[in-house]
Parts: sequence; structure tokens; C-alpha cells
Amino acid sequence: MMRIKRSVLLTVIGLLLATNILTLIFSGKGEGKNTESVASIDGKDITREEWLHSLEDKYGKEELKALINRKVMDRLALKYDISVSQKEIDREFAMIQSAYNVFDEGNLQDEKDIKSQIKADLLLEKLLTKDVEISDKELKKYYEQNERLYTIPKMVKLKQIQVPDQSEADQILKELKDGSSFEALAMEKSTDQKTAPLGGDLGYIPDDGNILTQEAKAEVNTLSKGEWSKPVPSDDGYLIYFVEDTIKKNHYSFKQVKEQIRRKIALEQVESPMRAESFWDELDVDWYYGKDQTK
Repeated sequence: MMRIKRSVLLTVIGLLLATNILTLIFSGKGEGKNTESVASIDGKDITREEWLHSLEDKYGKEELKALINRKVMDRLALKYDISVSQKEIDREFAMIQSAYNVFDEGNLQDEKDIKSQIKADLLLEKLLTKDVEISDKELKKYYEQNERLYTIPKMVKLKQIQVPDQSEADQILKELKDGSSFEALAMEKSTDQKTAPLGGDLGYIPDDGNILTQEAKAEVNTLSKGEWSKPVPSDDGYLIYFVEDTIKKNHYSFKQVKEQIRRKIALEQVESPMRAESFWDELDVDWYYGKDQTK
């Protein structure tokens, strides 16, 4: 069910960050600008041209490949009349939310980027499996054997502020009541090193998980979206929680996930690797690095 692994997500976001860097740099590129100094060491300049060349060496090939792949997927989607609905994207994202949170190594916070990758992955799956047929009997059998995978627990998206004592917790509550931003206070005053830089963001916490203490869970369950908690004692002082969003428990029926199951089983039968480069020959792709450099 979970196709987007954390390592893949990290790669995706890394490439997206690289894209942003290159876009910003090249957008300012113009006549005579490549020789301007961007740094100097003991009087010796590092030129803009050297900088851009270094960035191209480091990120250029992967970024060009990603750009080609996006164009390839768009062309093939039109050719075979294949699309990915927002409902499909949201369902996959919900499954990721139920499995990962800020305490997971490599956790990522950018919802827009993750959903973009989900869309790309689903489109690729559909293209690779478009000609594979699986009987309803086999699909139903898989669903019945793995039905638990298609249940999303109740989840709450939390932010937190950790402080060492009750007096500081009371001061945080006062500032919140006076209109201060929870996120800004978390970044400024929270002593939790992992969540403070994220504005206190804990991500989506499953109701049946063990991340929160029983006392914290009981307190959070009394809150509605947009409310913050009273101070909750913890091993490192006190915690104040803020409910940013909630997701109700949901169970997907066989009908809702039938096509998803078909693709999953079909992918095990497809010989082509699950990557957009598998379709380059079909669209006669030619690029700067040559046909033998698609890996």
C-alpha cells in the first residue's frame, strides 16, 4: 500500500530544492553577469560562471532527467487518456500520514511536494499496468487478506511547545491568549530541539499510536481544531499542544481500492522497471547526456 518510502521522498525533496536553487540563479542570469564575483578568497574571485558550472555538475543531470520525465508522463497521459484524480492523491496521502510523523527518521513536512510525487507515481503505475488484467476473484482475495491496510485511524495534526517549568508554561498561555502565534512561540521558546525549528510541528499523530502519553492523549482529545491545551507534565518539563487539523477514522471499501489493488498485483507481473525512463524509447527522447546515460 505504501509506495513512497522515506528515502524516495528525501530524494524527491532534494531534487525539488535543487530545482528551486537553479531557478533562482538562472532567472537572474544575463549579459555580463557570468563573470561577476560571487565570493572571494584572499583577493581571488569565484565567478558566477564557476558557481553555475559547479551547480550544473552537481544537480544538472538529475534535474534535466526529472524535467524530461515530467514531460514524458504528460505526453503519455494524453496519448492513453490516463489521469489521476484528486481523490486518489488524497487517499494515498492519508495513508502516508497514518504511517509517518515527525519522530520518524527522514520525515518530511511539505505536503505539496509529497502530493506532487504521489501524482507522478500513480500516473507511472497506471501507464505500466494499463494492459494487465487481474480477475475480480484475485482482487477480492487480496483485499480480504489485507483489509487492515485500508483502514486509516483517527488522526490529529499537532504542534507543541516544550518548556522546563510551570511558570514558563503559564507565560506561554498568556502570550497565546494575547494573540501571539503558536508557531512563532514554538520556534522562539520551545526547548524541544526536533520540533522547535518546525514551529512545533509534530505531524499527524494516530489516535491508536504511542507517541503521546495517556495524560497528553486525554487532554488532546478534549480539543477542537484551532485550540491549544493546558500544560501537560512530561519528563522534560511541560508540553502545550495545539490542534492544527483532525482526520476522522476511515475504512476503504473493496470498491474504493479495487483499482489500486489491481495495479499493485499487476506491477509484480510487469517486466519494465518502475521508472519513467522505461518510456523514453516510445517517445524517441534524445538528451544532452546521450541514450546510454538514462540511469
